[in-house]
Amino acid sequence: MREYEKGSATTFMVALIVFLALVVLGIFAYSISKENAQKKQVEQEIATLRQQASSIQKENMALADRISYLSSEEYQKMQAKDKLNLQSPGENVVIIAPRNATSNGSSQGMKTNGNANVDNSPNPQKWWNYFFKS
Repeated sequence: MREYEKGSATTFMVALIVFLALVVLGIFAYSISKENAQKKQVEQEIATLRQQASSIQKENMALADRISYLSSEEYQKMQAKDKLNLQSPGENVVIIAPRNATSNGSSQGMKTNGNANVDNSPNPQKWWNYFFKS
């Protein structure tokens, strides 16, 4: 009977060692999978931050171009002419006054010749004539 008990004890020990090995293997597998998940998350964050960095870099380049344009001599001359009414040497400024219908000189340009037929009939009558008495 001792041999049977001995075989039973060794079988139990082997089963216990196999069970413990499987538990340790499971713990390792769980920790490795957790590490991989964290790695993927960090890689996604890095990709997002790289996209943000590239968009900020493009925006900075656009702002640098705008700053260089606003500090250019051409822009400064244009603003001086528009806002300060300055002119370059040798440049002649011509001011054209807008026409008013009430002033004497400009109302003559707006009048038609006396020979033209002026229809003083009401608008509905003009429309009727336009569509039906062409």
